[in-house]
Amino acid sequence: MSAEHADVPRRGIANVDLANAEIEDISSTPTRGRRARKAGKGAVAGVLAGVLAAAGLFAYSFTARSSLDPSSEAYNAEAAVPMAAQEAAKLGFADRSADVSRNALREGIADASVAGKAEARSQALGAAASDARQSETELTAEERERLMASDLKLVEQQAAQLKKEADEAARRLEEAKKLASSSGFAAAGMDAEDLANLSSKGGSLPLKSNYRVGAHFGQRGIWARYHTGQDFPAPIGTPVYAVAAGVVLSPTNATWAGTNVVIQHGPGSTLYAHLSRRVVSPGETVKPGQLIGYVGDTGRSFGPHLHFEYYKNGTTPGSVYEASNPMTFLRSLGVR
Repeated sequence: MSAEHADVPRRGIANVDLANAEIEDISSTPTRGRRARKAGKGAVAGVLAGVLAAAGLFAYSFTARSSLDPSSEAYNAEAAVPMAAQEAAKLGFADRSADVSRNALREGIADASVAGKAEARSQALGAAASDARQSETELTAEERERLMASDLKLVEQQAAQLKKEADEAARRLEEAKKLASSSGFAAAGMDAEDLANLSSKGGSLPLKSNYRVGAHFGQRGIWARYHTGQDFPAPIGTPVYAVAAGVVLSPTNATWAGTNVVIQHGPGSTLYAHLSRRVVSPGETVKPGQLIGYVGDTGRSFGPHLHFEYYKNGTTPGSVYEASNPMTFLRSLGVR
């Protein structure tokens, strides 16, 4: 290699003579990194100065307020939240399971108390009814016969009135048959409803639901001589219906029947005894299956039931030993 080329530096390599370099020149000219470090230190110092100033100001204000207000202890971090709000928060997040359990227990005790009182009333009513039935069944045969004889005297006194009503009812029934196929009922003094009721065909059971068949006609037992009708045990308030078309007569005065309804039909009359309430009056017309009253336990009764009797024409409703089998009459109406 020639001397000329030896003096020329290669690409990327500089020949520096460190021994002859001017130190002052290098050190007197700061680099970019050194200027940045100086600027950063200045910023930090400024921030720290600001923080210290703010802290001093806060300390001064706090000390001054404390010296003026003896109750300054209340001005802590919690002072920003009103006391009422703090209490509400405590209650809101507190464990309420104990209160819920106590409330449920109180409700359970109240329900049990109501149920207990209802059960006590039911037992009391049941005991009263049982006592009444027991006293009735303990009557001797002579006493039952004496009571029935007294009732039969009342029926006898009423017989003439019932016969007169029955005759008038029979006339109306016969008239309804004649007018049923014509339009002259208004001129005859009978309105359309009465004509429709009295000309109705067929029959109905006296009870339609919630009943069972009890003592039958002619059965021997606790009655004065024998059972004079058909019993249908049912809860008090069960609806009772007319078994056939007819006219309502006055109820029998016999005390054994209690609240009762008597209805005159074509071939005879029916008696519905021991009702809790009746909803028809003497002189009204009824059709088969029409509501006439409700099951009860009135009169000389051995429990809630309907006592149903049938009397052929020429006999007096309530005169029990003149009654006929009511189920035979129902079967004649096509009722099974």
